[in-house]
Amino acid sequence: MRAFAAAMPRLVRLILLIVGILFASVPTILARGADVAVMDADMVFSSPIEAEKPSETLLLQATFLAGDGLDYILTLSNLSPWPLAEIRVLDRYFGPDMEEELYQIWELDQLDPGQAASTVIHYGPDEIVGLSVAEACHQIEMNWSGGWSSFLMDCTSLGSTSLWYIPLREEMAVYAEPEEAVVLPLSLGEPAGRSKLGLHVTRNNASGIMAFVEQVQPAIIVGVGDLGWFVDVKEVSPGTITLGRFEEKGQTFTGDPKQRAQQFVVSHAGRYLANPGVDYWLGWNEPVIRHVWQMEWYAAFEAERTRLMHDLGLRVAVGNFSTGTPEADQFMAFMPALVAAQEYGGLFALHEYSAPTMLHGVGAAIPGMELEKGFGALTLRYRYWYEHVLGPANLVVPLVITEAGIDGGVLRNQDPSLGGWRDFDGTLAPELTVQDLNSYLAEVSWYDDELRSDPYVLGFALFNVGDTDGQWASFDITDELDAFRALVLSKE
Repeated sequence: MRAFAAAMPRLVRLILLIVGILFASVPTILARGADVAVMDADMVFSSPIEAEKPSETLLLQATFLAGDGLDYILTLSNLSPWPLAEIRVLDRYFGPDMEEELYQIWELDQLDPGQAASTVIHYGPDEIVGLSVAEACHQIEMNWSGGWSSFLMDCTSLGSTSLWYIPLREEMAVYAEPEEAVVLPLSLGEPAGRSKLGLHVTRNNASGIMAFVEQVQPAIIVGVGDLGWFVDVKEVSPGTITLGRFEEKGQTFTGDPKQRAQQFVVSHAGRYLANPGVDYWLGWNEPVIRHVWQMEWYAAFEAERTRLMHDLGLRVAVGNFSTGTPEADQFMAFMPALVAAQEYGGLFALHEYSAPTMLHGVGAAIPGMELEKGFGALTLRYRYWYEHVLGPANLVVPLVITEAGIDGGVLRNQDPSLGGWRDFDGTLAPELTVQDLNSYLAEVSWYDDELRSDPYVLGFALFNVGDTDGQWASFDITDELDAFRALVLSKE
């Protein structure tokens, strides 16, 4: 300790010495940074009062002081267990030689149990000319809680403090009416605002992609793998929401979900931080969930991923479920992930496809949910979750449809070879609607308008762009971007 004291700067030790001496004489000490100011605080008076206060009272204290005029300091303390409201205090000040009395009003909206409030009623020098203060009195008239009243007289001299205990009863309490929750409709009932059409891009390999972004300013862009070009997207279209992911092979529900989430985030952290153009990061893609316990595992994984990414300064979109999933009982088990997403500013991600048109399945129910007009088993399935679960739970996490379009995979029982919209040509069975660019544009426009009716939907990514001759060629619209650009701009 001596060694530490010897090392202390001389000024600091001097200040501490002064403070120690001053505390011995009990003045008021004020400190600001390294400065210490000592101010004398004179004791005006100290007087004993009743050792025990009456229970359930309103305490009024009045102190009468002279200065530049007269100050009458009032303090109200609610020493009861009941809230008081609409408190009005009228101070009437008068004397035998006054032609007109002086008065001021003090009003309080609420005084809860254990709370106190004060005010200074000031009468200026011009108001008290010729007044004999020794013969003047304050008459205090109080009203509270819709009609209860008390009248007090204070004829004490200057420099006096008076206390009154005003008895209260429970019927004097005024409890605030609970505010009715303002429930905003989840759907506007009609399209509003700009188009919500965006793109899912597997490779930025065509000049028309960035031209589309710059000209259209799309709602969202989703990318996979190489995401460095998202910096350019944000430069030419700052309002576009960008979502990215890296391919993940190990989508198995094994081990501790939190540890798996930690491993997942750590394995990708370097690439995450190297891609500042991504607004939200997706994790797994279309997890295959057959049992509720798997959804519980996945919810814990996604919730932990959300928190860990937040620690890195990054945001996520959780879920990324395939079209037609999850089932109702599985969805309830995913709620913890959505709670985490809401807490940390994340999004909810889903895929929505149908076939042979995007309208097929609309008007169909899903097991465990009441049939609703305008909802769907495939496209517009998200409305079941928001109307029946998330809305009532006050958990309306913003939604992004990270893949959408026509996918013959929903018809695998009829023809397992069917893929995207290009596969639905005139060679198919008569019951499978023939698709061409114009019919596809019309269906995409219909879907866009449905999402424009739901404010919590941020946008949808039409699958796919950047794969004209690869695995996703039957879905690709790279060569048709001009037509989709015209569609989006028609809704400006």
